Amino acid sequence: MDIKAAEKKLRDKLAEEVNRLESIEQRLRGTHSASFGEQAIEREGDEVDERMEETVIREIEMIKVALDRIEAGNYQTCTSCGGDISEARLVALPYTTVCIACAV
Repeated sequence: MDIKAAEKKLRDKLAEEVNRLESIEQRLRGTHSASFGEQAIEREGDEVDERMEETVIREIEMIKVALDRIEAGNYQTCTSCGGDISEARLVALPYTTVCIACAV
């Protein structure tokens, strides 16, 4: 497996997710309309943004863990059994920490 290419993809994805998070946070900090009807709709949108924010934060955390694992030299090692994580699995789930057998 080309670890440098995997690291680049993870760093690109991290930058993308950080930008996405900043956009969500900016929307959440925005002001609401004076109209109570519009405020209700805006608050529903805020709830969606808050859930998206949580998801993006979790993804950022997982990407950072994967980058730490690359730096430590154990990116392809399953944290559960110590075996190898297949290249196909890492391509499909670049921030997985377990092999397919342990994921089941």
